Amino acid sequence: MDSVPSDERAAEPVAFSYDQDRISVIRTLISRAHSTATSHHEIASYIFREQGQEDAKIEAEIREVASTFYYRFHLERGPGSKPGATLEPLNETGEAHFWPRPIRAVGSEVLKLWDSLLSESIEPEIQGLLADLLFSARYPRPHIYARRAVESYVAAQNGTFSKLDKSVMLVRAWSILRPLRLKDLEPSVEKAMIGLVGRTLRADRSAPGTALPLLRCLLEGRLKEKKGPKQADIPAEAIDFLFSALDRYKADHLSKQLAYMARDCLNNKELVDLALRKAASNLMEAAEQATEGHAKTHWLQEAAKFARKFHLDDIHAECVRQLQAIDPSTFQWMTIRAASSVRASDIESYVRTFDQPELHDALIAFFETPSPTGSREESERIAKRIIENSLTHKVMGTATYGAHGLPQKSYGTEDEKLQYQINSIEIIAMGAQGGILSAALDRMAGTHVIPPTGDLAAWLVERYGSDPGLCTSLAESLLLYWGRDYVSCVQLAMPRVEAAVRSLLLLLDEPIYRVEEDKSLGQFPGLGTMLPLLDKHGFDPDWSSFIRALLLTPGRNLRNLGAHGFLQDVDKQTAALVIRALSVVALLAPEETSRKACDLQEVRESLASPTGGKRIGLFDRLLLKASSRLNAILSLRLGRP
Repeated sequence: MDSVPSDERAAEPVAFSYDQDRISVIRTLISRAHSTATSHHEIASYIFREQGQEDAKIEAEIREVASTFYYRFHLERGPGSKPGATLEPLNETGEAHFWPRPIRAVGSEVLKLWDSLLSESIEPEIQGLLADLLFSARYPRPHIYARRAVESYVAAQNGTFSKLDKSVMLVRAWSILRPLRLKDLEPSVEKAMIGLVGRTLRADRSAPGTALPLLRCLLEGRLKEKKGPKQADIPAEAIDFLFSALDRYKADHLSKQLAYMARDCLNNKELVDLALRKAASNLMEAAEQATEGHAKTHWLQEAAKFARKFHLDDIHAECVRQLQAIDPSTFQWMTIRAASSVRASDIESYVRTFDQPELHDALIAFFETPSPTGSREESERIAKRIIENSLTHKVMGTATYGAHGLPQKSYGTEDEKLQYQINSIEIIAMGAQGGILSAALDRMAGTHVIPPTGDLAAWLVERYGSDPGLCTSLAESLLLYWGRDYVSCVQLAMPRVEAAVRSLLLLLDEPIYRVEEDKSLGQFPGLGTMLPLLDKHGFDPDWSSFIRALLLTPGRNLRNLGAHGFLQDVDKQTAALVIRALSVVALLAPEETSRKACDLQEVRESLASPTGGKRIGLFDRLLLKASSRLNAILSLRLGRP
């Protein structure tokens, strides 16, 4: 967007008063500026350089004259944009020390200046702008000024302004004549538009910014007679230009913009379908020309989305086939590694807390460890600082790829970017804590005799008063871990996390079951739907964030990976994290025989403090110390000052 240069603004406004005797001098100044300019903006800049006069009255005069040419034409651009242009100032605040002022705020002295300059025999580019300003200000006889503006903008096509400026002036002329129904002026505007679009499309270096706004106006059709047909008459040249433009402008945003023009304006379904298919073909052609995996994926994904939006089923299917067939070796992945400052002595100090005389005591300590993702509040604070200090995060979106190697989800809005950044921080923290938790479980296996599943499950039920089925699953998961069968451990424990959450919600009398409707079967919702309901009952946000980061998207998404057969290799750190997720919710779910007698307020209090008690012991302080160091490194690595 253009802006008035800082050295071309006055700190305080100087009063301007109209002087008829100065009009010829001003006229000469404008003509001199126009002789070397290719836009209204250049005229304004030239005139502003005349500042520095000793006479304050002349200084104010120069300012007002130059400000006149800083008004601009605004067009909507992009897919689905509306045709036409509005006249507006660079600054729309109306503050006194900015120029030009909003047209509605212009005083009578300036309006007289514009009217007097218009009466002079001056260049059509300047006549058009002055007449347009007076029309927009609803100066007396606005209809006359509207006609003068349209005629002048058409005449300016023979002038020295750039093609882009000529295009915008014609779009503005079209915008003026349409609501006023100036049918006698429509042929001259249409002829000028067709001529400029044709010359632009035939040029060696064709500028879409010049052609497309004009083409959108032409495709809107001619003004209709009040008793004429409902459909507007579209010039035949405009339809030819549309398909020529689709052959020439193959960038994704331009192809989509032309496709929307066809959909919104053409009445012939066959022509619309042809235009849509050409636009989709442009996207697929870009994918074919790309050699790098990410670029090819981008174009095919855009083409597939476009085809699905407009029900081009055959093209959509072909895009998906090609997407699935991309060679994984063509992706230029980059792995960023950073050394951790968490010392081995810190980890050893923590793990020693599990050197208890009895295995049960060590497990109690394990079940009281804090959330592996740390404080949700702290992660959010760090994420906001990273985004605030990163231009890349502000301008660009983010896309993630799944275990299948295909694009999974994109994050473009501010809230999406923030949530993704928070999740990235939590995943890094969780990875470090997974190593500590697995070291703790390994220490237990190396120190104690592992009891049978039934004995361990019975102790869990007796110690925590929890659901026997969930306790059995937790005990079996622990034994599978200690037997180094990490895949089976995770496959068993993951679905039981969801079962425990569902059990707690049923206990809290939350209506979660989805009854049968039409062809949809009656069923309970998934974990992603149930966790927010548990949050509503006061579930600790640190633990809720951990479960999301571990099992759901945009986290590690282990739940879906396991359900769809993509979870083949599991390390012991991941298995330890899944056991920790199961333990935190399974041990909160009361035993079936005590459900009716349980105090729901106590259950809610347990949800708010799942590890029991709010005071942090020595070993938790050691873990938090290590976590703090990790967060400090993370902040530095990701841009936090």
